[in-house]
Amino acid sequence: MKYWVSREIFLNSKCDTSANPLALDHFKERPVMSAKSFNFLIRVFLILICHALIAFGQSKQIEKLRGTLVVAVPINDGLVACADKRLYNADAGTATDDFVKIRKAGTRALFAATNTVGFYDRKSRKMAFDAFEITQNYTNANPFAPTKKFWDGLKQDIREKLVTYLSGQDYANWPETDKANKGLLFNLVFYSVSDGRAHSHTLKVFYEKKKTPVIFIPEPVSEEVRFPKLSGKGREVMTYFAQNPAAGLDPAIVKFDESRFDLKATSREDAIEFAQKLFQITSTAVPGAQVSPTFDCALLDFASGFKIID
Repeated sequence: MKYWVSREIFLNSKCDTSANPLALDHFKERPVMSAKSFNFLIRVFLILICHALIAFGQSKQIEKLRGTLVVAVPINDGLVACADKRLYNADAGTATDDFVKIRKAGTRALFAATNTVGFYDRKSRKMAFDAFEITQNYTNANPFAPTKKFWDGLKQDIREKLVTYLSGQDYANWPETDKANKGLLFNLVFYSVSDGRAHSHTLKVFYEKKKTPVIFIPEPVSEEVRFPKLSGKGREVMTYFAQNPAAGLDPAIVKFDESRFDLKATSREDAIEFAQKLFQITSTAVPGAQVSPTFDCALLDFASGFKIID
């Protein structure tokens, strides 16, 4: 099946003085610590413990938020894009399933973000850095257009917001470089429709933890969407189907295989059913992907543009 895809030891000393008569004299000759010295050491010990606890608390104050699967399907009258609703706290191991990830980016465009989409501040109980909010605010003021001006402005805004966020944190609390993903921090995936065609536009934001942080945002990759496309946890989904081919034989899924897909015969209802199957399978059979069974969808209609699908 093929689609388009992106861790007290207590020492009890006993002395038998009857067996060793010198033992008692030995212990009598040892200097006895004064109460004042003992209390001083106790205070030092408690101070060290407090500092350790504070450092531990600070190291966990900012937590990474991850987990997203985006399913985009070109249909006979536009494109349907769906995304799960889970925000997974990779540090605390907790999750919420009520976050809307499909966002309007203009009259005929939408976007979603994948990988590390933000950092949660436990102290303020708010997102300290939020890729969705940054991009939403930018597109509210600058509706999507596949132009150099749009992309340069967005890249500058992301870079400035990220530097501002990092400068407000101790270096020890800065996120580590995601070496497993070659330094990727997050992806922004835009979809747009124009002239009877659907397109995807992917902007990658790379970050390397250094005293002077390295933030690299290359030019976006754009392409026409002619087959179903999975982003975020799409690789995990495809790996599951490769290892469990029977799971892909569901009629609601198999017809979306690239070799069988018929764009002209695909309706929005077909696309939503396909996405629903993928979210259900991923949430139960691939728990490590941290994808919720609940999801939101939006339509980019060739005639009327963006619309949330209830």
